Amino acid sequence: MNLYILRHGQTDYNLMGKFQGQVDIELNENGIKQAQETAKELSTIQFNKVFSSPLSRAVQTAELVTRSEITLDSRITERSFGLLEGKESIADYEERVEEYQIETIEDLKKRVYHFLDEILQKYRDYDNILIATHACITIMIECYFTKKSYEEVQKYYQLGNGKYIMYNIKGEEN
Repeated sequence: MNLYILRHGQTDYNLMGKFQGQVDIELNENGIKQAQETAKELSTIQFNKVFSSPLSRAVQTAELVTRSEITLDSRITERSFGLLEGKESIADYEERVEEYQIETIEDLKKRVYHFLDEILQKYRDYDNILIATHACITIMIECYFTKKSYEEVQKYYQLGNGKYIMYNIKGEEN
């Protein structure tokens, strides 16, 4: 199975350096162009199944890239940044999770890993699956496949807006 992880295209919040979290922001003009470019790159791939976060920016990206039926799943919605959503990014937010009511890494891990476990079990005979999602979710997916911590992956891994990565899943063991 080839699992394509697609980060949504750019939004105005991305441009302004604001926490988006679970605020439902649509793609901006550049984000639409990014998704259209990715659609060209993936035009020869036939996706057996397409999943998306229910947030507009992910759904729009999935629609532009695949033009397929999309299954929405809240487990791949962006991490909640609580009281920081819509505000300028700050560097020390991980040390202030409780103060700002931010979703913990452990809670994020549970929902994303549950989603991936289900996908790999239920759809293991599929050839190509696309998952349209968000930055923190793409980091957690990388954690899942590399068995590394979120903090470790965050140091080296960032999937750009409108970009994708493909994981080739062999056999039943992951």
